[in-house]
Amino acid sequence: MELEVFVGQEKSELSMIEVARAILETRGRHHEMYFNDLVNEIQNYLEKSNSDIREALPLFYTELNVDGSFIPLGDNKWGLRSWYAIDEVDEEIITLEEDDEETPKKRKKKRVNAFMDGDEDAIDYNDDDPEDEDSYEADPALNYDEDNPDDEKSEVEAYDAEINEIAPDDLGEEVELNEEDEDYSDDEVDGEDEE
Repeated sequence: MELEVFVGQEKSELSMIEVARAILETRGRHHEMYFNDLVNEIQNYLEKSNSDIREALPLFYTELNVDGSFIPLGDNKWGLRSWYAIDEVDEEIITLEEDDEETPKKRKKKRVNAFMDGDEDAIDYNDDDPEDEDSYEADPALNYDEDNPDDEKSEVEAYDAEINEIAPDDLGEEVELNEEDEDYSDDEVDGEDEE
């Protein structure tokens, strides 16, 4: 790829920001570029190694943001500010926001716990609430209808079944309480023990 703007200049003397501007100008208004593609084009033009590009990348990204001639268009796409009138920039941003609203991305909010930084073995008690999950649906069998007497009947039957599991009906021993039993007090027990 040859850029006519730099004919006769040493490639080693060119900055990445100059090359980026020239690449975007050659491509034209409707050919914005993703940041990664722009960096790859710059690397190919300047014939720099991967390590050289990685080293210069933070400075280049900072210059790209600070330089007034570049404009971020969202989704890490970049263009030249001269391509857009001030009103169009707002429209582009609004259009991108509207597109995002049409295709909502479900993200689970991650709660930050200052006491768990870096501790992978710690239990995060904030993650165990099933109602926090989007897929949580109430069990229709648990819905209770006050007007339906069958709900009450099935509830009583379920309770009886649980009781029978714990204490079966055929114990063979019946216990009766008399009024005298209620009069029996702890004082009498202590008195009998002393005799």
